[in-house]
Amino acid sequence: MSQERALDEVVSPFLMQLSKARHVFLKLDEDSSFLDIKDLFQNIEKEAHEVENILKRVSSWENDIINDFGGIARHLDDILEEETHLNSICSKLQIVNAEMSNLKDRMKLPLHVPVIKPSVPALLSASLPAKLVPANVSGQWKRLEIERKILENSTMSNLQLSYDNLDLQLKLCLLCFSIFPENSIISKKAMIHWWIGEGLVAATRNQTAEHVGKDCFDKLIVKEMIEPVHVKRSCSVSQCKLHPWIRRMLITVARKAQFFEFDSEGNATWDISGTHRACLVEEHKREIETAKVKNQSTDGLLTIFNVNERYLQFDKSWFLDLRKIVVLQLGRWHNLYRHHIEVDNTEFLEGLQLSKQLKYLCLRGISRITALPASIGKLSNLMILDLHACHNLESLTESITSLQMLTHLDVSECYLLEGIPRGIGLLTELQVLKGFVIGGSTSNYNCRVAELVRLEKLNKLSIYIGSKVAVTGDELNELENIKGLRSLTITWAVSVLTKVKDQQASVATAMLTSLSLPPNLQKLDLRCFPGRKMPSWLSPSKLLGLKKLYFTGGMLNTFGDGSMPEMWKVEILRLKFLNDLEVEWTQLHETFPNLTFLQVFRCSKLESFPCDKDGVWMNCDKQEVR
Repeated sequence: MSQERALDEVVSPFLMQLSKARHVFLKLDEDSSFLDIKDLFQNIEKEAHEVENILKRVSSWENDIINDFGGIARHLDDILEEETHLNSICSKLQIVNAEMSNLKDRMKLPLHVPVIKPSVPALLSASLPAKLVPANVSGQWKRLEIERKILENSTMSNLQLSYDNLDLQLKLCLLCFSIFPENSIISKKAMIHWWIGEGLVAATRNQTAEHVGKDCFDKLIVKEMIEPVHVKRSCSVSQCKLHPWIRRMLITVARKAQFFEFDSEGNATWDISGTHRACLVEEHKREIETAKVKNQSTDGLLTIFNVNERYLQFDKSWFLDLRKIVVLQLGRWHNLYRHHIEVDNTEFLEGLQLSKQLKYLCLRGISRITALPASIGKLSNLMILDLHACHNLESLTESITSLQMLTHLDVSECYLLEGIPRGIGLLTELQVLKGFVIGGSTSNYNCRVAELVRLEKLNKLSIYIGSKVAVTGDELNELENIKGLRSLTITWAVSVLTKVKDQQASVATAMLTSLSLPPNLQKLDLRCFPGRKMPSWLSPSKLLGLKKLYFTGGMLNTFGDGSMPEMWKVEILRLKFLNDLEVEWTQLHETFPNLTFLQVFRCSKLESFPCDKDGVWMNCDKQEVR
């Protein structure tokens, strides 16, 4: 049955019958006391109008296809009617072949039928994705008939309407999620850095670009376009995921907008024939070679994102063409440390010297990177350099001190790194510095804490006190002069704790008495703390603004000497791997009277605390945990 016939012989009579039935019902029940029946009438009518709308769209699509097919057929008539040379016939047949191929692509599922304004507006439920859509349907997407029905049903229309109602910034930010495999847990930080790199979020007079990105991320959660992933009882959100239906809707939109290219099963691909963004997937080298054969140029690429490739192989010459690239995410975009990525060599990085527009370079978690080439210093617009957990990294090139636009530098968990090059103090835009090494070699190569005092915009700093401690007594006193610092993490090398008789251990312990902290700190995270008691510099009177205090590992065994304890204003306290710590619940509550959240993990002598199975205690009046 054709669509026109279905409309004339089925849908229209059905709507007339439905109208008569409702009229009869209203006559029988003038008071309309049977509200459930009335609601059912309204819902059935709405669904019927949606069916009518779909049939109209399919009918219009069918007419377009038939008309275009007729146009192609007329090309053949011309060939038969004219006496032409073989070259002319071949040329016309090539046109027919191209048009036929294009027509066939338009008939592949999902069918992009034209949009016709529905006669009855679709009702949009804000909670629809989480409550009404079954989560276990994802395995059915490969069945094309199921996909066609889903794409045309009212739920998918509502998801599309939810997307259409977003502002342009949120739409573009959300489309970035379309490339991730189903059921992926996606890092919030990776997404925000991507958005910054592409310019989808930017700093304002009152907010950094990172804060603007966090606001966008939170708005997408509130609008239920992405789902937050919580770790145990913490309200902090550092990861998210997509519902399968929303993912499918985004793939459809992203493909149509040529934001990315996807294969027939909805997987992101390297194909750059119609887009400025490409994804690295397994066996990426073969895809890149195929693109070369097709003469697909890479000089217009803006973003390259590594979705699931573990073994990166690139030619240096190939990177020389990436003159417009702004985002190069080769490393991890999630928090799965077991996910291994490695490179053959780092020569390809030298090819980036012409990529003057590059703003975000991520090599996070990639093995076999021992050093960065000096050419990195030519990336004059680079804002974010992420080298976190590059475990083979031994040295940073001094040329990074030329990166005047750099706002984020992360070399944390690069345990072979013995220092940061001198000149970091010249990077006046730096806001986040993770993995700053203290106590390494005394050579003039290494940067000292005093240099960081020049960084007026630095608000987040993590430092690592290495096992080869070689600093003066005043080295750590300089920390208090970094006035803008709000978050500080200090990690002591584990070997300092185990080699108690070693002279290095005594030096490290001596540093505990000379350490001074910035007065405006809001968060302090101490890892493998070598002291047994709270030092004098760690007191409430010196840290009036401190709201978050974390201890992970170390030798701490008490919060006080038994006398009247000083009272902290700390609201969030995390205690992990502190097997020597002994403190009564009442004493802890007296010491931290404003506590709203406490986490205790593997602290064997704190078992009597009133924590739940996750080691969490929460005040009933707590407002927020981060």
